[in-house]
Amino acid sequence: MITDPSESVFILPDPLVQWPWKRILNPHYLQAEAEWSAWIQSFNGIPHRIQQAMDFCKIGLLSALMYPLENKDVLRACCDLMVLYTFFEDYTDVAMPHDAQGLAMIVMDALRNPNKPRSADECVIGEISRQFSQSSMKCVSESVRRRFIEALEEYTTAVVEEAHDRAQCFIRNVDDYIILRRSTAAINATFMPIQFTLDLPDEVFEDPVIRRLTDVCRDLSILMNDMYSYNVEQARGEIHNVVTVVMHQENIGLNEAMKWVGDYCSKLVHNFLEDLCHVPSFGKEFDDQVKHYLDGLAYWTRGHDSWSFESHRYFKEDGLDIQKSRRVVLLPRESSN
Repeated sequence: MITDPSESVFILPDPLVQWPWKRILNPHYLQAEAEWSAWIQSFNGIPHRIQQAMDFCKIGLLSALMYPLENKDVLRACCDLMVLYTFFEDYTDVAMPHDAQGLAMIVMDALRNPNKPRSADECVIGEISRQFSQSSMKCVSESVRRRFIEALEEYTTAVVEEAHDRAQCFIRNVDDYIILRRSTAAINATFMPIQFTLDLPDEVFEDPVIRRLTDVCRDLSILMNDMYSYNVEQARGEIHNVVTVVMHQENIGLNEAMKWVGDYCSKLVHNFLEDLCHVPSFGKEFDDQVKHYLDGLAYWTRGHDSWSFESHRYFKEDGLDIQKSRRVVLLPRESSN
């Protein structure tokens, strides 16, 4: 991997420059924001670092941007899901593999058994997961609930695998990295709330065109997120990022790697727009619901991109300026002391 000390500034590609879906905000944003905030404050003793992470993330804004078409109840469930992710990510980011495995088992048990009381000495993430499952799953069909639980298990399992990589300082190649990242990013689970008000059979999601459209939005969001998060992650010495992987595999510098990932994303955008012209009909009963699902994916992708600059997670107060200029000053490495 080439390290060039002159690369103190790098340029962020803009893969969505031709994306037809523009930024919109869910009209229930403020009500859902107030409700999830009150809910999480009911848990005493939230660690400061997690509270700070939720503040930086602007969870209500994130949900309102990614799910602009959903009703208030679904939007509230989305906010609670983002809270669950924040806790799980915080606890597992520095966990040894066996600890990450234990947390994953707690989360999945609570999600599958929302009426089962949690142990008083268990990590609070168990009760958060239980309450989330109890409140959000009561309004969805059994098929949606099943797909959602399967997607969350895929995510928690992959996070444990990531912990193994981190413990061994193992850098994967690009193809292997993307395969793992598809799961560690929790995108499949995070797309699921778009289905909460729908009643579509499995056959719709097994259709090759629908699968490709879903997969493109997933991969596009993963890769764009890695570009946007690269600066803060490299400052912490993290290696689980596609930009780092490309620099390592291709033996190229930072700006070249950013362009490589940006070009890859642009191809995904082209593929999505092309496939969208070939969506089959599933009959009058389902076609409007399929359109809602695909519009939901497209707005999710735009919303996640907008949130990356409007929150303080990656660029602090400079996000909107960076969104326009695309220029980022490389952060120094944080001291391990």
